[in-house]
Amino acid sequence: MTGHNQSGNGGILSVKRIAIAGAGNMARTRGQAFIETGKAEISSVAARSNETARLCARELNCETYYDDYRRLAELSPDAILVEVPHKVQDEIAIWALEEGYDLLIGGCLASSVEQGEHIIEMAEEQGRVIEVGYQRRYDSAWEEIHSVVRSGNLGEPIMAASMALWKADPSRWYYDQEQSGGMPLTHMSYGGLNAIRWILGNPVNISAMANQKVETGPGRVLEESCGALVEFESGAFLSATASYVGPEGMDSAETRFVFTGGGVQTEPDGAITLFQDGKSERRSFETSPSPFIRQAKTFLEAIESRGDGRNPPKDGLVDIRIAEAISLSAREQRSVSMVSGLSG
Repeated sequence: MTGHNQSGNGGILSVKRIAIAGAGNMARTRGQAFIETGKAEISSVAARSNETARLCARELNCETYYDDYRRLAELSPDAILVEVPHKVQDEIAIWALEEGYDLLIGGCLASSVEQGEHIIEMAEEQGRVIEVGYQRRYDSAWEEIHSVVRSGNLGEPIMAASMALWKADPSRWYYDQEQSGGMPLTHMSYGGLNAIRWILGNPVNISAMANQKVETGPGRVLEESCGALVEFESGAFLSATASYVGPEGMDSAETRFVFTGGGVQTEPDGAITLFQDGKSERRSFETSPSPFIRQAKTFLEAIESRGDGRNPPKDGLVDIRIAEAISLSAREQRSVSMVSGLSG
Protein backbone atom coordinates (compact mmCIF):
# COMPACT_ATOMS: atom_id res chain seq x y z
CA MET A 1 0.00 0.00 0.00
CA THR A 2 1.38 3.40 -0.93
CA GLY A 3 -0.40 5.49 1.72
CA HIS A 4 0.07 9.20 2.50
CA ASN A 5 3.11 11.38 2.95
CA GLN A 6 3.80 12.01 6.61
CA SER A 7 5.71 14.86 8.23
CA GLY A 8 8.70 14.22 10.45
CA ASN A 9 6.67 14.53 13.64
CA GLY A 10 4.17 11.92 12.51
CA GLY A 11 1.44 14.33 11.42
CA ILE A 12 0.05 14.85 7.95
CA LEU A 13 1.80 17.53 5.89
CA SER A 14 0.05 20.90 6.00
CA VAL A 15 0.40 21.27 2.23
CA LYS A 16 -1.09 18.27 0.46
CA ARG A 17 0.37 16.87 -2.75
CA ILE A 18 -2.35 16.03 -5.27
CA ALA A 19 -1.80 13.81 -8.30
CA ILE A 20 -4.21 14.13 -11.23
CA ALA A 21 -5.48 11.38 -13.51
CA GLY A 22 -6.76 13.27 -16.55
CA ALA A 23 -5.69 16.43 -18.35
CA GLY A 24 -8.84 17.95 -19.82
CA ASN A 25 -10.61 21.20 -18.97
CA MET A 26 -12.05 19.91 -15.70
CA ALA A 27 -8.70 18.47 -14.59
CA ARG A 28 -7.23 21.92 -15.12
CA THR A 29 -10.13 23.65 -13.34
CA ARG A 30 -10.04 21.40 -10.30
CA GLY A 31 -6.26 21.31 -10.24
CA GLN A 32 -6.13 25.11 -10.19
CA ALA A 33 -8.79 25.13 -7.46
CA PHE A 34 -6.55 22.96 -5.29
CA ILE A 35 -3.66 25.36 -5.82
CA GLU A 36 -5.84 28.38 -4.98
CA THR A 37 -6.75 26.93 -1.60
CA GLY A 38 -3.17 27.64 -0.59
CA LYS A 39 -3.12 24.20 0.99
CA ALA A 40 -2.16 21.99 -1.94
CA GLU A 41 0.21 21.58 -4.85
CA ILE A 42 0.01 19.32 -7.90
CA SER A 43 2.64 16.57 -7.74
CA SER A 44 2.04 14.93 -11.13
CA VAL A 45 -0.40 14.61 -14.01
CA ALA A 46 -1.22 11.54 -16.11
CA ALA A 47 -3.12 11.33 -19.39
CA ARG A 48 -3.30 9.00 -22.37
CA SER A 49 -1.15 11.44 -24.34
CA ASN A 50 2.19 12.42 -22.87
CA GLU A 51 1.96 15.82 -24.58
CA THR A 52 -1.53 16.48 -23.20
CA ALA A 53 -0.30 15.58 -19.72
CA ARG A 54 2.73 17.86 -20.15
CA LEU A 55 0.61 20.86 -21.15
CA CYS A 56 -1.76 20.37 -18.24
CA ALA A 57 1.10 19.92 -15.78
CA ARG A 58 2.77 23.10 -17.04
CA GLU A 59 -0.43 25.08 -16.46
CA LEU A 60 -0.55 23.76 -12.89
CA ASN A 61 3.11 24.53 -12.08
CA CYS A 62 3.96 20.85 -12.07
CA GLU A 63 7.07 19.31 -13.62
CA THR A 64 6.12 15.62 -13.58
CA TYR A 65 3.77 14.05 -16.09
CA TYR A 66 3.08 10.58 -17.46
CA ASP A 67 1.11 8.72 -20.13
CA ASP A 68 0.24 5.96 -17.61
CA TYR A 69 -1.89 6.78 -14.55
CA ARG A 70 -0.21 4.01 -12.54
CA ARG A 71 2.97 6.06 -12.46
CA LEU A 72 1.21 8.69 -10.35
CA ALA A 73 2.17 6.55 -7.34
CA GLU A 74 5.89 7.10 -7.97
CA LEU A 75 5.94 10.41 -6.06
CA SER A 76 3.66 9.12 -3.24
CA PRO A 77 1.03 11.90 -3.37
CA ASP A 78 -1.40 12.51 -0.51
CA ALA A 79 -4.49 12.05 -2.69
CA ILE A 80 -5.58 11.65 -6.29
CA LEU A 81 -7.99 13.71 -8.37
CA VAL A 82 -9.70 11.62 -11.07
CA GLU A 83 -11.03 13.56 -14.08
CA VAL A 84 -11.55 11.14 -16.96
CA PRO A 85 -14.48 9.55 -18.84
CA HIS A 86 -16.69 7.55 -16.51
CA LYS A 87 -15.82 4.06 -17.75
CA VAL A 88 -12.09 4.71 -17.41
CA GLN A 89 -12.79 6.47 -14.12
CA ASP A 90 -13.97 3.18 -12.59
CA GLU A 91 -10.68 1.49 -13.45
CA ILE A 92 -8.55 4.32 -12.08
CA ALA A 93 -10.60 4.72 -8.88
CA ILE A 94 -10.27 1.00 -8.10
CA TRP A 95 -6.53 1.10 -8.75
CA ALA A 96 -6.10 4.18 -6.53
CA LEU A 97 -8.02 2.56 -3.67
CA GLU A 98 -5.92 -0.59 -4.01
CA GLU A 99 -2.87 1.65 -3.67
CA GLY A 100 -4.31 3.28 -0.55
CA TYR A 101 -5.18 6.77 -1.79
CA ASP A 102 -7.98 9.17 -0.89
CA LEU A 103 -9.93 10.34 -3.94
CA LEU A 104 -11.72 13.35 -5.29
CA ILE A 105 -13.66 11.87 -8.20
CA GLY A 106 -14.53 14.80 -10.42
CA GLY A 107 -17.48 13.04 -12.00
CA CYS A 108 -20.17 10.82 -10.57
CA LEU A 109 -19.05 8.06 -8.19
CA ALA A 110 -18.98 5.40 -10.92
CA SER A 111 -20.47 4.43 -14.28
CA SER A 112 -22.92 1.94 -12.74
CA VAL A 113 -24.48 0.90 -9.43
CA GLU A 114 -22.44 -2.30 -9.45
CA GLN A 115 -19.15 -0.43 -9.85
CA GLY A 116 -20.22 2.18 -7.30
CA GLU A 117 -20.96 -0.48 -4.69
CA HIS A 118 -17.58 -2.07 -5.34
CA ILE A 119 -15.79 1.27 -4.91
CA ILE A 120 -17.65 1.97 -1.64
CA GLU A 121 -16.75 -1.47 -0.30
CA MET A 122 -13.09 -0.93 -1.14
CA ALA A 123 -13.03 2.55 0.39
CA GLU A 124 -14.52 1.23 3.63
CA GLU A 125 -12.06 -1.66 3.77
CA GLN A 126 -9.11 0.68 3.14
CA GLY A 127 -10.41 3.50 5.34
CA ARG A 128 -10.16 5.94 2.44
CA VAL A 129 -11.94 9.27 1.95
CA ILE A 130 -13.90 9.74 -1.27
CA GLU A 131 -15.54 12.97 -2.36
CA VAL A 132 -17.80 12.85 -5.43
CA GLY A 133 -17.57 15.78 -7.81
CA TYR A 134 -20.98 17.47 -7.64
CA GLN A 135 -19.63 20.95 -6.90
CA ARG A 136 -23.05 22.64 -7.01
CA ARG A 137 -23.48 21.75 -3.32
CA TYR A 138 -20.55 24.11 -2.71
CA ASP A 139 -22.06 26.90 -4.81
CA SER A 140 -23.03 29.80 -2.54
CA ALA A 141 -26.38 30.29 -4.30
CA TRP A 142 -27.40 26.65 -3.85
CA GLU A 143 -26.04 26.66 -0.32
CA GLU A 144 -28.34 29.62 0.38
CA ILE A 145 -31.34 27.77 -1.10
CA HIS A 146 -30.51 24.77 1.08
CA SER A 147 -30.28 26.96 4.18
CA VAL A 148 -33.53 28.84 3.46
CA VAL A 149 -35.46 25.63 2.81
CA ARG A 150 -34.06 23.92 5.90
CA SER A 151 -35.07 26.92 8.04
CA GLY A 152 -38.73 26.25 7.22
CA ASN A 153 -39.41 29.91 6.43
CA LEU A 154 -40.93 29.01 3.06
CA GLY A 155 -43.15 26.27 4.43
CA GLU A 156 -43.48 22.74 3.04
CA PRO A 157 -42.12 21.84 -0.40
CA ILE A 158 -44.72 21.38 -3.13
CA MET A 159 -42.79 20.99 -6.35
CA ALA A 160 -39.70 21.94 -8.34
CA ALA A 161 -38.96 22.25 -12.03
CA SER A 162 -35.61 22.24 -13.81
CA MET A 163 -34.24 22.34 -17.33
CA ALA A 164 -30.65 21.71 -18.36
CA LEU A 165 -29.71 21.98 -22.04
CA TRP A 166 -26.15 21.34 -23.15
CA LYS A 167 -25.08 20.91 -26.76
CA ALA A 168 -22.61 18.07 -26.29
CA ASP A 169 -19.91 17.44 -28.88
CA PRO A 170 -20.83 14.18 -30.65
CA SER A 171 -17.14 13.34 -31.08
CA ARG A 172 -16.52 13.34 -27.33
CA TRP A 173 -17.08 10.54 -24.83
CA TYR A 174 -20.23 12.20 -23.47
CA TYR A 175 -22.18 10.86 -26.45
CA ASP A 176 -20.83 7.31 -26.03
CA GLN A 177 -23.33 5.22 -24.04
CA GLU A 178 -20.73 2.82 -22.63
CA GLN A 179 -18.03 5.39 -21.85
CA SER A 180 -20.41 7.88 -20.22
CA GLY A 181 -22.92 5.64 -18.50
CA GLY A 182 -25.71 7.50 -20.30
CA MET A 183 -26.98 11.08 -20.46
CA PRO A 184 -29.09 10.90 -17.24
CA LEU A 185 -25.89 10.09 -15.31
CA THR A 186 -23.43 12.27 -17.22
CA HIS A 187 -25.54 15.39 -17.63
CA MET A 188 -28.97 15.18 -15.97
CA SER A 189 -27.53 14.53 -12.51
CA TYR A 190 -25.09 17.46 -12.83
CA GLY A 191 -27.72 19.67 -14.44
CA GLY A 192 -29.78 19.76 -11.27
CA LEU A 193 -30.87 16.38 -9.88
CA ASN A 194 -28.01 16.01 -7.40
CA ALA A 195 -28.43 19.50 -5.93
CA ILE A 196 -32.23 19.40 -6.01
CA ARG A 197 -32.44 16.18 -4.00
CA TRP A 198 -29.93 17.70 -1.56
CA ILE A 199 -32.64 20.26 -0.91
CA LEU A 200 -35.86 18.22 -1.27
CA GLY A 201 -34.75 14.92 0.27
CA ASN A 202 -34.95 11.28 -0.72
CA PRO A 203 -36.67 10.24 -3.98
CA VAL A 204 -39.18 7.39 -3.79
CA ASN A 205 -40.68 7.06 -7.29
CA ILE A 206 -39.56 7.96 -10.80
CA SER A 207 -41.37 8.12 -14.12
CA ALA A 208 -39.50 9.15 -17.24
CA MET A 209 -39.60 9.36 -21.00
CA ALA A 210 -36.83 9.98 -23.52
CA ASN A 211 -36.02 10.20 -27.20
CA GLN A 212 -33.04 10.08 -29.55
CA LYS A 213 -33.44 12.49 -32.47
CA VAL A 214 -30.06 13.84 -33.58
CA GLU A 215 -27.23 11.37 -32.92
CA THR A 216 -28.86 8.03 -33.67
CA GLY A 217 -25.89 5.87 -34.69
CA PRO A 218 -24.62 2.73 -32.95
CA GLY A 219 -23.28 3.26 -29.43
CA ARG A 220 -24.78 6.74 -29.08
CA VAL A 221 -26.47 7.66 -25.78
CA LEU A 222 -29.94 6.17 -25.74
CA GLU A 223 -31.60 8.95 -23.72
CA GLU A 224 -30.34 11.89 -25.77
CA SER A 225 -33.18 14.05 -24.40
CA CYS A 226 -35.06 13.06 -21.29
CA GLY A 227 -37.80 14.19 -18.95
CA ALA A 228 -38.35 12.73 -15.48
CA LEU A 229 -41.00 13.14 -12.80
CA VAL A 230 -39.49 12.42 -9.39
CA GLU A 231 -41.55 11.99 -6.23
CA PHE A 232 -39.92 12.63 -2.83
CA GLU A 233 -40.67 11.25 0.63
CA SER A 234 -42.28 14.57 1.59
CA GLY A 235 -44.84 14.21 -1.22
CA ALA A 236 -43.19 17.01 -3.20
CA PHE A 237 -42.26 16.27 -6.79
CA LEU A 238 -39.73 17.42 -9.38
CA SER A 239 -40.22 17.81 -13.11
CA ALA A 240 -36.73 17.59 -14.61
CA THR A 241 -35.70 17.84 -18.26
CA ALA A 242 -32.24 17.61 -19.77
CA SER A 243 -30.84 17.21 -23.25
CA TYR A 244 -27.71 17.15 -25.36
CA VAL A 245 -29.76 18.95 -28.01
CA GLY A 246 -30.71 22.61 -28.14
CA PRO A 247 -30.33 25.81 -30.17
CA GLU A 248 -27.19 27.87 -29.69
CA GLY A 249 -27.67 30.31 -26.82
CA MET A 250 -30.28 28.16 -25.06
CA ASP A 251 -27.86 26.11 -22.97
CA SER A 252 -28.31 27.68 -19.54
CA ALA A 253 -29.89 25.72 -16.71
CA GLU A 254 -32.57 27.04 -14.36
CA THR A 255 -34.49 25.62 -11.42
CA ARG A 256 -37.65 26.76 -9.62
CA PHE A 257 -38.88 25.62 -6.20
CA VAL A 258 -42.44 26.14 -4.98
CA PHE A 259 -43.35 25.89 -1.27
CA THR A 260 -46.53 26.43 0.71
CA GLY A 261 -45.19 29.82 1.86
CA GLY A 262 -43.15 31.04 -1.09
CA GLY A 263 -40.63 30.01 -3.69
CA VAL A 264 -37.09 30.25 -4.99
CA GLN A 265 -35.79 30.64 -8.53
CA THR A 266 -32.20 30.34 -9.75
CA GLU A 267 -31.03 32.98 -12.23
CA PRO A 268 -28.69 32.65 -15.25
CA ASP A 269 -26.11 34.95 -13.66
CA GLY A 270 -25.79 32.79 -10.53
CA ALA A 271 -28.12 34.83 -8.34
CA ILE A 272 -31.36 33.56 -6.80
CA THR A 273 -34.74 35.23 -6.31
CA LEU A 274 -36.90 34.52 -3.27
CA PHE A 275 -40.67 34.97 -3.45
CA GLN A 276 -42.69 35.40 -0.26
CA ASP A 277 -45.70 37.44 0.95
CA GLY A 278 -46.22 39.00 -2.48
CA LYS A 279 -42.67 40.30 -2.62
CA SER A 280 -39.49 39.19 -4.35
CA GLU A 281 -35.90 39.52 -3.18
CA ARG A 282 -32.85 39.01 -5.36
CA ARG A 283 -29.72 37.66 -3.70
CA SER A 284 -26.41 37.84 -5.56
CA PHE A 285 -23.22 35.88 -4.86
CA GLU A 286 -20.79 37.51 -7.27
CA THR A 287 -18.03 37.88 -4.67
CA SER A 288 -18.34 34.35 -3.29
CA PRO A 289 -15.45 31.91 -3.78
CA SER A 290 -15.61 29.41 -6.62
CA PRO A 291 -17.45 26.21 -5.66
CA PHE A 292 -14.47 24.27 -7.02
CA ILE A 293 -12.15 26.00 -4.55
CA ARG A 294 -14.58 25.44 -1.68
CA GLN A 295 -14.92 21.77 -2.57
CA ALA A 296 -11.15 21.33 -2.87
CA LYS A 297 -10.65 22.92 0.53
CA THR A 298 -13.32 20.73 2.12
CA PHE A 299 -11.72 17.62 0.59
CA LEU A 300 -8.31 18.60 1.97
CA GLU A 301 -9.84 19.07 5.40
CA ALA A 302 -11.61 15.71 5.10
CA ILE A 303 -8.44 13.77 4.33
CA GLU A 304 -6.77 15.38 7.32
CA SER A 305 -9.67 14.75 9.72
CA ARG A 306 -10.71 11.44 8.07
CA GLY A 307 -14.22 12.85 7.77
CA ASP A 308 -16.66 13.43 4.91
CA GLY A 309 -17.42 16.28 2.56
CA ARG A 310 -20.86 17.11 1.18
CA ASN A 311 -20.69 14.32 -1.41
CA PRO A 312 -19.67 11.12 0.38
CA PRO A 313 -19.66 7.92 -1.70
CA LYS A 314 -22.85 6.38 -0.30
CA ASP A 315 -24.71 9.57 -1.19
CA GLY A 316 -23.08 9.53 -4.63
CA LEU A 317 -24.45 6.03 -5.17
CA VAL A 318 -27.97 7.49 -4.95
CA ASP A 319 -27.33 9.58 -8.07
CA ILE A 320 -26.37 6.47 -10.02
CA ARG A 321 -29.49 4.67 -8.80
CA ILE A 322 -31.64 7.63 -9.88
CA ALA A 323 -29.99 7.76 -13.31
CA GLU A 324 -30.48 4.03 -13.83
CA ALA A 325 -34.11 4.32 -12.67
CA ILE A 326 -34.71 7.14 -15.17
CA SER A 327 -33.25 5.06 -18.00
CA LEU A 328 -35.24 1.99 -16.99
CA SER A 329 -38.47 3.94 -16.69
CA ALA A 330 -37.99 5.58 -20.09
CA ARG A 331 -37.13 2.34 -21.86
CA GLU A 332 -39.84 0.20 -20.27
CA GLN A 333 -42.44 2.97 -20.06
CA ARG A 334 -43.29 2.36 -16.41
CA SER A 335 -42.77 3.94 -13.00
CA VAL A 336 -39.78 2.76 -11.00
CA SER A 337 -39.73 2.58 -7.21
CA MET A 338 -36.56 3.82 -5.52
CA VAL A 339 -37.69 2.31 -2.21
CA SER A 340 -37.46 -1.26 -3.49
CA GLY A 341 -34.46 -0.75 -5.70
CA LEU A 342 -35.32 -0.79 -9.39
CA SER A 343 -38.43 -2.93 -9.12
CA GLY A 344 -41.71 -1.95 -10.72
